Amino acid sequence: MALLYLIPVWFVLGMSIPIAWSVSKAYRRSRGPREVVCPEISQLAIIQLDVRDAVKMHVLGNPVRKIQMCSRWPERQACDRSCLMHAA
Repeated sequence: MALLYLIPVWFVLGMSIPIAWSVSKAYRRSRGPREVVCPEISQLAIIQLDVRDAVKMHVLGNPVRKIQMCSRWPERQACDRSCLMHAA
């Protein structure tokens, strides 16, 4: 009879492990600086993604990412951020 009470616990654990794995994978993929070619000026730029937003969007199923920092800012702060398409 006591084993029946453990079924919901095992179910929750079984569901949370793949979710936690997926979230941690999105975190690892989004952190750290990365080199991209700025499409506006065709020069190298270093960008850093907003990790918290990237993980949140991953959980919601939205592939949209935001740039937290760019080496071309503040001169080019108003760019269209098309370099995100090339940021792997």
